[in-house]
Amino acid sequence: MATPSDILIEVAVALPVHGTFTYRVPQALCAAVGIGMRVLVPFGRRRATGYVMGPAVREERPEIKPILGVIDQHPIFPPALTDLFRWAADYYLHPIGEVVKTALPGGLTVSETPVFSLSGEGRRRLDDSSLSAVMRAVLGQLSGGPLSAAGLRRRLGAELRPETLSQLAAQGLVLKETRLKGERAKTLYETRLRLLRPDLGCEGRSPKKALILQALAAAGELSLQELTARVPGAGAHLRALAASGRIERYARRVFRDPFGDPIEPDAAPVLTAEQHSAVAAIEAARPEGFRCFLLNGVTGSGKTEVYMRLAAERLPTGRGVLVLVPEIALITQTERRFRARFGERIALLHSGLSDGERYDQWCRILEGGAPIAIGARSAVFAPFADLGLIVVDEEHDTSYKQEGGLPYSARDLAVVRGRQCGCPVILGSATPSLQSTYNVRRGKYVELRLPHRVRQRTLPEVRVVDLRTCRDLRGPGRFISAELKQALEETL
Repeated sequence: MATPSDILIEVAVALPVHGTFTYRVPQALCAAVGIGMRVLVPFGRRRATGYVMGPAVREERPEIKPILGVIDQHPIFPPALTDLFRWAADYYLHPIGEVVKTALPGGLTVSETPVFSLSGEGRRRLDDSSLSAVMRAVLGQLSGGPLSAAGLRRRLGAELRPETLSQLAAQGLVLKETRLKGERAKTLYETRLRLLRPDLGCEGRSPKKALILQALAAAGELSLQELTARVPGAGAHLRALAASGRIERYARRVFRDPFGDPIEPDAAPVLTAEQHSAVAAIEAARPEGFRCFLLNGVTGSGKTEVYMRLAAERLPTGRGVLVLVPEIALITQTERRFRARFGERIALLHSGLSDGERYDQWCRILEGGAPIAIGARSAVFAPFADLGLIVVDEEHDTSYKQEGGLPYSARDLAVVRGRQCGCPVILGSATPSLQSTYNVRRGKYVELRLPHRVRQRTLPEVRVVDLRTCRDLRGPGRFISAELKQALEETL
């Protein structure tokens, strides 16, 4: 039973079960536990990853299980996100642990997997003809070392059935143990070196060591990779130089770069009268906190410039900016424009990144190193402690709806998050959705219009071609009209 001095926490378990669970924190772990951290908890007969959602209501129950350990040294999501997780779980009728798991970068969930190894008796009976062929095949595979059940199935195929492993374990031919797996996303470190005594010369040193000291003296500090590029074979001499106190060797965290080529910086242009009016209207509503705006602008009217101008106004306040785009293919264009204006203060979040890249970008946002995040629908869960602006570009696009797993609409969650954070939300589109148009008419959203293109550029000419005149043709001519073919030839 929990004592009055025990700390009780509310935990969402990363399993398909609804609701949260109460666990007790052992005294030795009290200082290490906080909201937003992952903990290892007993759940039934297994161990599972749990997410600390906050303090639990004290209950009089005969036994409250203790957590088994704390996985993180620091929170992996801010406390402000717990309200969004709870809302999504309630509204979409989805287990809250699965909601948190969906929001986090991949490769962070720790789970159990059964692992089988060969016992001494099993090794003696490798060729026992009284065993079935499948049993002998299992023993043969395990003779090379322990394997998980999934690994055995991959090697033996459908002929391996679960009861076969149970029978082998019951006869004492194989040993079964449970191991933790997961944590594919890891923090990346690089080895760096710096010169400790630049006042000492290189006298008495070998030529190679002298080159190392000279390279570090010129650069101040270098990564191990940079040093070995300048002085081939330097690695064999570093331990002796460190032992003599001439250099220091240390590890520094590095973030994997998902951006690619550098971007030339740009300068903010003069806004058109329509853009200025839109920015002024949104800025005037800032004291109100939450307000949802529908920015209805034709293609080329400068909606992105409005987003960037508003983002620039938020950065000095220390509040974050979240920009959603519907598809990964559209992120590059938006990312390049924002990088040209804001440089390295941009983070990307989308499923096209590797687990490590997404984890690094997540951490940059969480630690305050990237006040602007750009991403697809999953970026709606970006770990900002305090948001000052949310933008949903092309808000009419159906790609904002997630259908597998947690069935959510990123556009709707963005509006909910804006209300919870007390910040304006901008829904931008040249062809607004029916839902947003209806909300404008009901007075829930405010519509801002950009009816003209920047610099009075003309819109492309659109001509409708009746393909019924081509229905009797064969081949591509049925779908590519003569007018379209001519226009393609002229363009290409």
